[in-house]
Amino acid sequence: MASIPTDIDVFYVVYRPDLQPLKDSLQALAEQQGEGFQRLHLCMWDNSQDVTVHAELKELLAPFRDIFASTRLIQSEDNLGFGRGNNRLLDASEQPWVLLMNQDAVPEPGALHELATSLASQGEQVAALELRQIPFEHPKEYNPSTGITPWVSGAACLIRREALTAVGGFDEGFFMYAEDVDLSWRLRAAGWQLVYVPRAAVWHDTYRNPGEEKPMQAVEGTLNNLLMRVRYGRLIDVFIGLLGVFREVLAPSSFKGRRWQFLRLYARFARLAPQYHRSRIRPAPGVDFAADFRGWNFSRHREGAFVSFRRAEEWAEHPQPLVSIIVRTHKRPAMLREALQSLVRQTWNNLQVVVVEDGEPLSQPMLESEFASLNLRYLATGQNVGRSAAGNRALALAEGEWIGFLDDDDQLFADHIEVLLSQAQNAGVKGVYGLADEVLTELNSVAPLDYRETGTLLRYRQPFSRFLLWHHNYLPIQSVLFHRSLYEQHGGFAEDMDQLEDWDLWVRYSLEHDFLMLEKTTSRYRVPASQQHSKERLAQLDAAYVDARRRQDALQFTISPRQFVDMAEAYHSGLAVQVQRHARLRVWLQRMGLLGLARQVRGRWLRLRGH
Repeated sequence: MASIPTDIDVFYVVYRPDLQPLKDSLQALAEQQGEGFQRLHLCMWDNSQDVTVHAELKELLAPFRDIFASTRLIQSEDNLGFGRGNNRLLDASEQPWVLLMNQDAVPEPGALHELATSLASQGEQVAALELRQIPFEHPKEYNPSTGITPWVSGAACLIRREALTAVGGFDEGFFMYAEDVDLSWRLRAAGWQLVYVPRAAVWHDTYRNPGEEKPMQAVEGTLNNLLMRVRYGRLIDVFIGLLGVFREVLAPSSFKGRRWQFLRLYARFARLAPQYHRSRIRPAPGVDFAADFRGWNFSRHREGAFVSFRRAEEWAEHPQPLVSIIVRTHKRPAMLREALQSLVRQTWNNLQVVVVEDGEPLSQPMLESEFASLNLRYLATGQNVGRSAAGNRALALAEGEWIGFLDDDDQLFADHIEVLLSQAQNAGVKGVYGLADEVLTELNSVAPLDYRETGTLLRYRQPFSRFLLWHHNYLPIQSVLFHRSLYEQHGGFAEDMDQLEDWDLWVRYSLEHDFLMLEKTTSRYRVPASQQHSKERLAQLDAAYVDARRRQDALQFTISPRQFVDMAEAYHSGLAVQVQRHARLRVWLQRMGLLGLARQVRGRWLRLRGH
């Protein structure tokens, strides 16, 4: 494990900054000095090329000279950009870890403490730890259990000097945009790991309007993406990128001169590409690294990039109730470990975890040794009682005002509870759910745990509709958070059900209360990649579906004529959306070689409906 350094350097590369956010950033760091890191050494590189601005920066730093362990302000003769500026600061400093900060990134309370705590748990192969940006989190996908991320943003991250020096620092050819991705990929290619620390956050509000297109970012980011394809990708990646530029030229113009600027990229690319081809990066021997180009992105993105987060001061004005997450498990301690690791990383602090093991207490030693920091209640049933009975015993132990489920082979992204609860409070609903990634998984062994993820699909994006929910379940169990009053009113699982027991639960819970969908991916669940396993699973679900529909006969639902019309319209709207999604799903299934299996599933589904 890495040791927490007493001293770290803090780098700011500034260009004619808005002084108030910069002052707020420095003040936040000053207040947190000693929380994890004892002494902060401030190093600032001024790219402004303006005597007046430099004088203002000197005046701004004056009160902090007696607070930080040391302060340095260096004026640049030229605007060197972000990467070159940080490289110059690296040459002028000496601490073993460097905290990179954008001039308008303001650490939230406790950010440095959380960063230091995370650093203490990392291995020596970790080169960088990235802080979460709010109000809008960067949507790149990461491992919810380990925090391993494909690249780190230079807006707020802690980097090991040894690693940064070993790969030669930032590539000075990137003036703006993608320099942090390039650094990240060179680190990974050299065998280093990168970690995302969502519990450590900075306020970095860079958009006037959510989703707006910034002209410079659009053009320069595209050029640098092309150059990254030359350095890291295959010939087909470069070809796809150049074709993408042509699509941008034909796209509607969202700012003045857009088409012309994108058309000029071909000439700029032709001039720069040779030097990036000469500097192609190959992974070190034994290192598993491959570049990932997704359109103009550098990794797979989660849905919901512009779902906003509350600041700590905003949360202080809202209730922060206890949330209980229920985990059912059976003879899979190693897989349970990954599920619980995703709970350790939750940004929601007022959390209770209830683990019920169906059978002997195989997981108890692991829980006691590895998860002592969690507010955790554990129960082993001794004899096998089944999934539903185990779930009910856990519900009886849950103390939270809000409750959610997490199967032992599923994972929650770190913001799951925070964003769902925030949305539920805003809307005044008693049930809320996020989007969930379906992950095709080849499970080779449970002990030791050995699996391979072969594909990821967003299967459900269904706004709440009772009609559709009565027909089929579109709510993966781990995607839902509900108020405990629904449990108190309608009870728990039907214990004679071992499949689709969650669907039966959601139907009862939604009889009198609307649920709310949040269009942000907050969780992931696994399904077998093997066609044979899928067929066996589908055979079990076939019988369970008939039983679950039969149970609905006993339920009563009171509705007004107007509500009936609204539900009918929502139902037909949902069907139209499904038609469009089925077309996209068919393309994906063809690519994955699963179209034949899907046709068999559809045939069974139609027979069950009497067609």
